[in-house]
Amino acid sequence: MRYSEAIYSKAEAELKERRIRAEKLGEMRRNEVAAKYPELLEIENIMKETALSVIRSVGAGGERIDISQLAKSNLEAQEKKKELLKNAGYPEDYLETPYTCKDCKDSGINNGRLCKCHLDILKKISVESLSCSPILARSTFESFDLNNYSNIKDIELGFSHREIMGGVFAMLKNYAENFRPENPSLFFSGGTGLGKTHLALAIFNVLTQNGYSVYYESARKVIKQLQNEHFGKSDSDFEEELNRNDLIIIDDLGAEFETPFANAAINEIIDDAVLMGKPMILISNLNRTEFEQRYGERAASRLNSFEIVEFYGTDIRQKNK
Repeated sequence: MRYSEAIYSKAEAELKERRIRAEKLGEMRRNEVAAKYPELLEIENIMKETALSVIRSVGAGGERIDISQLAKSNLEAQEKKKELLKNAGYPEDYLETPYTCKDCKDSGINNGRLCKCHLDILKKISVESLSCSPILARSTFESFDLNNYSNIKDIELGFSHREIMGGVFAMLKNYAENFRPENPSLFFSGGTGLGKTHLALAIFNVLTQNGYSVYYESARKVIKQLQNEHFGKSDSDFEEELNRNDLIIIDDLGAEFETPFANAAINEIIDDAVLMGKPMILISNLNRTEFEQRYGERAASRLNSFEIVEFYGTDIRQKNK
């Protein structure tokens, strides 16, 4: 699961703040108890000395010493320390640095890997970032209303639009809740205002809450970013963006200005995602035939590896005005 550099930086800053706060509090407690009970310092010095002796004994040229005797001395010192704290009315662990995470001591790394606490912080910050976008906050599976679709049977389709969209809703909810990086790519096709963006962002919300990293942008802005990169006006790297995220969502495909550069860029993005096995969701008002006319046979052939999700109904936004 990958997150943006900004989210990693925020997580590292939070871990650092936790660590500094815990170490300051630990030092304050130690000074407090030592001021009242000076013998505590002597006990802690014994514990430190035994630990250093063990290190020296296993170092280069270290003299052989009785490890069992050192262990015994250390245990005796620990018991004295616990007894002193207990008699003074303090908890036994009062002088242990109160790290939020005992496993990694708020470093974020445990046994050479990201600690669970680090992953939890990344997830939390990623979810919090959603609140910056009102449309993301509104676009959930819970807020999707199937009553916006007609319940009258469509003679040509054999089902009502509500029945069809109920199946689409269930399929996409399952896609989000059981997402894996090897999930298939999807092509959302249908007219304006049928809920394509709403359900794509609902997937975005679920995946982000589950710790996955998702890239979402309109085709127009993606093309603009690629143009800026191509002409040296930006240091960003869209290919790196593809690699960094677990799912790519590109909205309003076909609404961008039609230019040779734009069409080539769309072809390249789809090619790269397919070759990397990176799942993506393309959202468009174009049907498959119109898509091929716009972007060419090669791009259309790539859709063979996509699941086509067709949206039916009438413009919900017009209906709800």
